[in-house]
Amino acid sequence: MPRRACIKRWQTWPALIFIPLISSCIASSWPISQPSLNSVHETFTPIPLYIPEYLKDDRPRSGYLFHPPTRLVLSQLVTRVTKQSQPLGIRLVSEPSQKGIFCTLYFRVLEPTPAEQLNSLLSILTYFLFPTYNSSMTYELTYDVFSDTHFVRQYRYQVHGKRLMWLLMPFALPFISGYWEPTIQPQGDIPDGLIQGLLATLTQMKADGQRDGLFQ
Repeated sequence: MPRRACIKRWQTWPALIFIPLISSCIASSWPISQPSLNSVHETFTPIPLYIPEYLKDDRPRSGYLFHPPTRLVLSQLVTRVTKQSQPLGIRLVSEPSQKGIFCTLYFRVLEPTPAEQLNSLLSILTYFLFPTYNSSMTYELTYDVFSDTHFVRQYRYQVHGKRLMWLLMPFALPFISGYWEPTIQPQGDIPDGLIQGLLATLTQMKADGQRDGLFQ
């Protein structure tokens, strides 16, 4: 075998080992409790919520490595809203309402800082031997309230989480405080704690709107 071919093969075999390691080196923690339905007074008519179509496509992609795109997170949130055993007081609609009260949702993940991106890059270059710990992963949800298509008020909430990428993560998890969810498919699995946190913003928005006299 030519010497150049041997060198090329030697350079590529670590990458082949690296691929299966991805599914065992990432875990996340979203310490958000279940949405509190008792804190929201029941209404006769659920609040219409419109989610713009552009949020459901492939844009924008997350700046975090091996992180599910926002469209998948949003899709899982929509599924959970429609399958809730207890009503959240929210009704998803395909277009904005022309009459009465309705809400729109703007949804995004805050970008990591340059230092966090560099830390992730070092972890990748060392095949996760160098750990990456991020304690400021944040999803931001903005609800705009309209009455007869006129803007009334805006509510903004953030859901915070933590993430660990490390080759020894499976052995370290039992010694790390808090509830951590390992990721099997980094760009497809949506942590349940994250979805629970997003659902909690819906009930919080409704409670805040009722407090402000917008929802009766």
